[in-house]
Amino acid sequence: MSRTTLCVLTAAGLALVSLALMILRYQVMGEALYRPPGAGAWKVTVAVRGISLGNARIATAIPLDLDRQKVDNEIYKSEQLFHKAPEAKHPERRVVLWSQRGGATDGPFRARCEYHVSVEIQRPSALMNHTVSGLYAAPRPGEYLGNEGGAAVNDAEISAVARRLTADLENQHDLVEALYRFVAKDIKNDPVDGPSATAVECLRNRRGDRLAQSRLLLALLRNRGIPARLVTGLVLANGAEQPQHYWVEAWLSAYGHWLPMCPFYQHFGHVPSTYLIFGFGEKPLVRGRHVKDLDFAFLVERLPAVDVNAAELSPLKRMFLHLSLLALPPAERRLVEILLLLPIAALLICIFRNVIGLSSFGTFAPALIGLAFHDLHSLPGIFVFVTILLIGWLMRRILDRYHLLQVPRVATMLTLIMSVLIAAVVAANVYGAPTTRYISLFPMIILCGMVERFWTLEMEDSTIASFRTLFQTMLIATIIALVLSSTKLVQHMLRFPETLGLIMAAQLLIGRYTGYRLMELLRFREFLKQPPEQHHWVIDSEL
Repeated sequence: MSRTTLCVLTAAGLALVSLALMILRYQVMGEALYRPPGAGAWKVTVAVRGISLGNARIATAIPLDLDRQKVDNEIYKSEQLFHKAPEAKHPERRVVLWSQRGGATDGPFRARCEYHVSVEIQRPSALMNHTVSGLYAAPRPGEYLGNEGGAAVNDAEISAVARRLTADLENQHDLVEALYRFVAKDIKNDPVDGPSATAVECLRNRRGDRLAQSRLLLALLRNRGIPARLVTGLVLANGAEQPQHYWVEAWLSAYGHWLPMCPFYQHFGHVPSTYLIFGFGEKPLVRGRHVKDLDFAFLVERLPAVDVNAAELSPLKRMFLHLSLLALPPAERRLVEILLLLPIAALLICIFRNVIGLSSFGTFAPALIGLAFHDLHSLPGIFVFVTILLIGWLMRRILDRYHLLQVPRVATMLTLIMSVLIAAVVAANVYGAPTTRYISLFPMIILCGMVERFWTLEMEDSTIASFRTLFQTMLIATIIALVLSSTKLVQHMLRFPETLGLIMAAQLLIGRYTGYRLMELLRFREFLKQPPEQHHWVIDSEL
């Protein structure tokens, strides 16, 4: 059996097994495949409408992806607006940015966000109390103690009430509970019929809506030196459109954890799992620029429960539910996303180099760069990367005069490049530019190797050849970044990880491809157009 036949048969076997597993998973799971695992699954729809005054900009908040709540199957729709999905590397502030499409006329617009959330975690992980980005870590000194929004922390009336309620209390937990009981029992609930009252107005009137009561509780806690923060979210419940909800979390340093409280619905020490967190602080869930009459509404629907421990489930379905990648904690799931996307990037490299015929610095350098910048918000980081690479190339030319040995030369290059990066971060901070959005540590590690390859190619061939290879490397990396930024692709890989078998099958087939590359056909297209010369052979009869 030839090697080509072996590769074709192996690729066919991998493809058949992968497709069979995908079909089996879909048949067994059904609609449950597109819902978060667990009993508390909900579908939340946010409908936004308004009137564009030209170049409209909208920002809609999306629930945080935490250990206590998982967000999945996000869909964004609008005929007038173009959306930009939330940044994967900033889970503490998930915002969808909408901008007016090119050619779209000014006037009324509509936008719609749909997503599934799971708020009842069946298998709490070891990271349950340590969410990503330190959202539930201890506050820094002086944090969450100042004035915020309508909370007048140092107001005389606020201070007098806070001192009276806590005069004989020393235990921190008792102090917090006393302040909470006052707001929950003595302040009457008011419906939302306009702008919410401030903390002082709520105290004077002895009534307030959910935001006003949270402002008052926040002010009382901070007045007593207890760090507290406002939580913005939504209460998941079937029925009519749900209003935006607010509650408070206080940091108990003696116990080392955040204590949630909702005076409006009278929850102390915990809030129901149906409290969906959108963010911290008094921030609107929808805001816009160059628009008027901006309005939004939430529609909440309960999804049929998918209980992994239900007795009526088949063993196969229970196995698929337990092994679902969507059930992983947020940190582990993001790591798995990277691991699933890397083979796709490697396949794209195979196509560009072996089928199309583009060249690059290194075999997988474009894949690593494209994977690091696959978030569309950080896509300009590729151009920052190129700029730093060219600066490193100039430094390499200078170092060549010293005739250093290879390892010390690379070490010196690394130090110089990191110095340039530090200077860039400091300079950007002076002008208020968010450098961390565009500069990632992961691709910067391979800068030194690319500088060396750039220099070697220039010495062996020419400067034009090295710049041509640089352009092709960045082109491949940009295309990889654009492909990997697709939310649908990430969701598909998480739902059907056996797709890796199809990717491996394609890699095996490309590995045995020895035909012409597209760039070669383009390069020699004039030669291919010329008819072959006809040679007339004459045999000398005398020979």
